[in-house]
Amino acid sequence: MKLLIIDLDLTLVNTTACHDYLKTAAGRDAVIPLLDAGEIKTSLYFHDTADYINSLVSKFENNETDTLPIIISDSPKPYCEAVLKQHGININSRFIFGSAHKPFVKMDEIYATIESYGLDELGVEKCLVVGDSAKDIHFAHLIESPSILATWGYDDSDYVFSPDASLPTHTVSNLDKLKELLKLFISGVEAEFKYEKIDFRNLWEIESVNTDGFTEHKVEDIGFVKHYVPEALSTDNKEYISTFFEVHWMMKPAKNVHEADLWKRIPQLFYTKNGEFVQANRLMSIAGSYKSRFSEWLDEKGIKGKVLLIPVPSSVPAECNRTHTVNLIAKWWTSWLNNTTPKPDYELVHENLIVERFQPKEPSHRKNGERSIEEQLSTMGIFTEAKRDYFNEVDSIIFLDDVATSGKSINAMATIFRELSVVPQDVPLYGYVWYKTYHPTPGFNIDELIAIADRVDAEN
Repeated sequence: MKLLIIDLDLTLVNTTACHDYLKTAAGRDAVIPLLDAGEIKTSLYFHDTADYINSLVSKFENNETDTLPIIISDSPKPYCEAVLKQHGININSRFIFGSAHKPFVKMDEIYATIESYGLDELGVEKCLVVGDSAKDIHFAHLIESPSILATWGYDDSDYVFSPDASLPTHTVSNLDKLKELLKLFISGVEAEFKYEKIDFRNLWEIESVNTDGFTEHKVEDIGFVKHYVPEALSTDNKEYISTFFEVHWMMKPAKNVHEADLWKRIPQLFYTKNGEFVQANRLMSIAGSYKSRFSEWLDEKGIKGKVLLIPVPSSVPAECNRTHTVNLIAKWWTSWLNNTTPKPDYELVHENLIVERFQPKEPSHRKNGERSIEEQLSTMGIFTEAKRDYFNEVDSIIFLDDVATSGKSINAMATIFRELSVVPQDVPLYGYVWYKTYHPTPGFNIDELIAIADRVDAEN
């Protein structure tokens, strides 16, 4: 049996009208009855989409093909069901898998669910992933399956890097072309869907640390602006609560926002339990406020001269996100602080991409809170070109990130720089984050704190 794995949002259906609701638990609950009542309307990109998908389902059910269409979506299953119902797309609820957290989909559980229905004695032998984003394509790479990137649901200008950088097997711009390819897949034409594992590290010329034998290095200090308390909503501390919403309603979602919107300070909307949308803080405004604290920390540490500000990469390759948030913050701070009066004792220097994730890193909350520097080092490294060109006469280096809990990401950066001899040993390495995870109770176990932070991050 073969699986045709189809994404929902912006692939099968234009669900743009729903996206602000999907950012919060309250919104995810509220959007379903609104879809059922027709108060929120989604649309098909092509008039015959529903008929075509239904024909694929019918042919499988009538044993005319061995290809089962299923939905795998990051959105919740009840929401997926409501959207499909609105357009009369008849994929059985058993084969709708929501909250998948691409690219790290728990395919073993999905295979087991499908096989439990006794659809095919041989089980699943081949998959094809159809989606609109780089996360969909990297998901396909992780399960070593071919993929089709559907381009009608996105605009290249929305992304810093095109999803094409994820190297889909095929790219289609209309339903007719997709039909042609799916016909070949269903017919078993292997030549069009042969999958060969891609080594993105070699492809992108990235150098990484050999995890079989290395010395872990740490930065000299990790500065921060605010404490982030994961359980803040269960306290009455206004500062903790305010910071909690900065993390979850401003900083974390910014990666899914068009960079131009962040430059324009367009407010992001979030649906609350009160049944209304509220505006989150604007990232650029907060960055302007926090630059002063960063400058004070530079003075406290006596950091002077040419200072290279290097963003810690996201947990997924850069093409998976609309904005590389920390990179944008580094760009803002470099421009603003270098032009202050009087002129500071340091000169910030920033380059877009120096260290990058060459394959996705599974979030810690998906692995029961496990955190290791090996996991970081095995998925990211430094571009050979950057290593050769960007480190002349640097006096110090600062690795910039949004949130630090265990500090493994920043210390992995330090390990890359020391183990690969990127800069001389006498060049100091530092870390700086906006939010440092904290528990207000003295003596709180760090492992428990990490577990709480991971769980809250997963829930939000």
